[in-house]
Amino acid sequence: MANQPKEILIKGSKQERELFTDMLRHYEMSTEDLEVRMKDWDIKDELFRSHIDTSNWPYSSVVVDPRVFTAILEKTSRLLANKPRGRMAPREGGDAIGAKINNELLNFQWDDNERASNESMLAKWAMLDQNTRKYGAGFALCKWRYDTTTQKDGKHKKGKNKGKDKFKSVPYFDGPDFKVLVNRDVLSNPSYSTIKKWFAYREYVTMDELENINDAARVEPVYKNLDILRDSIKQVDAKGGDKRDTNWQSKNKTVKGLQDFLGRDRTNKTIEVVTEYSPTRWVSYAPKHGVILRDIPNPYDHQQIPVVMLKYYSVDDDLYGLSEIEPVERLQKAINALLCQYLDSINMSLYVPLKIRGTGGAVQMHTIEFGPGKKWIMNDPTSDVLPHETSGKGVGEFAQTYKFLVGALQEALGETSAMTSSLVAGASDKTATEIKDLAQQRNARDNFNQIFLSEAIKKQMMYWHAMDKQFMFSDPTQKQKIIRITSKEAIRYFEQRGLSEDGLSDKAVEMIGDGGDDIQELIDKQILTPEDLASPNYPVKMEGATVPKFIADGDTGHLIIEPEDLAGTYDYIADVTSMALPDDTQLIGAKKQMIDLMINPATLNVLAGEGYKPKLKEIMEDFFEQLGMKDADKYFTKEEANTMPVQPGQPTGQPMGQPQPQPQRPQPQQPQLPGGNIR
Repeated sequence: MANQPKEILIKGSKQERELFTDMLRHYEMSTEDLEVRMKDWDIKDELFRSHIDTSNWPYSSVVVDPRVFTAILEKTSRLLANKPRGRMAPREGGDAIGAKINNELLNFQWDDNERASNESMLAKWAMLDQNTRKYGAGFALCKWRYDTTTQKDGKHKKGKNKGKDKFKSVPYFDGPDFKVLVNRDVLSNPSYSTIKKWFAYREYVTMDELENINDAARVEPVYKNLDILRDSIKQVDAKGGDKRDTNWQSKNKTVKGLQDFLGRDRTNKTIEVVTEYSPTRWVSYAPKHGVILRDIPNPYDHQQIPVVMLKYYSVDDDLYGLSEIEPVERLQKAINALLCQYLDSINMSLYVPLKIRGTGGAVQMHTIEFGPGKKWIMNDPTSDVLPHETSGKGVGEFAQTYKFLVGALQEALGETSAMTSSLVAGASDKTATEIKDLAQQRNARDNFNQIFLSEAIKKQMMYWHAMDKQFMFSDPTQKQKIIRITSKEAIRYFEQRGLSEDGLSDKAVEMIGDGGDDIQELIDKQILTPEDLASPNYPVKMEGATVPKFIADGDTGHLIIEPEDLAGTYDYIADVTSMALPDDTQLIGAKKQMIDLMINPATLNVLAGEGYKPKLKEIMEDFFEQLGMKDADKYFTKEEANTMPVQPGQPTGQPMGQPQPQPQRPQPQQPQLPGGNIR
């Protein structure tokens, strides 16, 4: 095991020392496998970063054709251009409304997760996608994060601390998390081709993080032996903590000529902490200090290792799949060498070496200067100084060789294919049919990647949903959670299903059924009051008040989630095609055809015969927003109903000959949400 101390003083009880010995065996086995892989990853990082190691480079020119970088970046951009539009589907014990509520909860948590790491979920998935394409597989942890912060809580009233400020820990982030793992710190079980038995990950954390963050459950942090660890850090190194560069050298920093300063901060000392996850237990330990920090049963009800692995191309019995750089590694190096060789040849032709007779003082060397009007002193100008002649054959064949190599590399990356082109590989002039065929083949590979991407996103969402059911209402004092809804489609759905509407209360229905009177008569008799009539269709009690489950507020809304909403079984269907880069031209053309079809009189007559009418306003709003016009609703104004003028002798204000309207049930005012934990 590289850079590991020969002897580690294991601390703790006998049971903890035995457990640490077992963990250390896993650590050594996984690091041995990891060290071999990192040598290959360094080469792939150099190609991705368009870097050349000049110490072993035989050419004077140092130029790179960044084909690998461009191909990987374009694939990531094509597949991950938008937020996914997946949906929850009800299964045993679930219903359609519950599926929609859980779906909006996951959408809210997708956006809210940025608070946990100051990085959007789309950026995290883009990083996971690039790791997968470079190294063959990418990994991410899906755990519940309970992060606390310290706030003032008044002053001490008694005791020796009287008058001093009191502090308390309050939750800063409380929800599911998604953390993309650094492949060089992934200590996976190398015995299997899938994540099996156990999975370990190495982190570099500070003592404050161990004291304030709990990544296992919604309770206070439960790490132990922190006093032993603190003493061990003071004894080992007074200048800093555990350094990352003792385990592996950052190739990304080396390319830029930077140093890795992690572990050199004397104030916030870092500790290398490895957590091994298995279906039955979690064990955290400090391998360089011989301390067990946590040994708990798997805290999750789903009893799985909470790791999402993304792998596009599987390779037999290896945990890591095939890297997209591996098939083109030598082609990329050949292109770089060809470019540098060509540039060296051009420089050679511009500055031709001279063959100078050095015997007998035939040439005065101090006079050999280049420039207009310079004079060279020599005995025989015809033979003392001669230019070195080189063959230009290689320079003449550069263009053809370069096209061949680029065509082969593009075909290997799936960007083009020589099998469908009758032209020279790498040529730019192609027919419309060939361009269409190439686009179809590229889309076929993208679709193949989307299959595995959708399964990975589904696994992440199902982990989040399982943790929501277990931890969201684990605090018995919290009965509801309020989330903000911004999707117009979701707001429209909840309003149509009546989650924001009021109906007749049970008391009003009972009185009408027993007495046979209408509402106005019951009000006139003072049997019912207007307050007795209104009752939310989906009532929720909050702080002594009864409010609807969903309250619309202009373009947004507030949804109240209760423990009953998370009951039942649901399945997540990931729509990864919605994440792909859209073809705006095709979408705009399709929506324009839809509008033309909707205003066609024949279409309107057929729909009317079936009892339907098109929602033309919604279609036009989508069309305008696709054109880049923000807030398309401002282009529409709803006309108020015209009233006829009052006729003479009609004091009631109703038109002559029109029947008097029936008394209407008083409409209750829009309820306001009580003070709650709106997020």
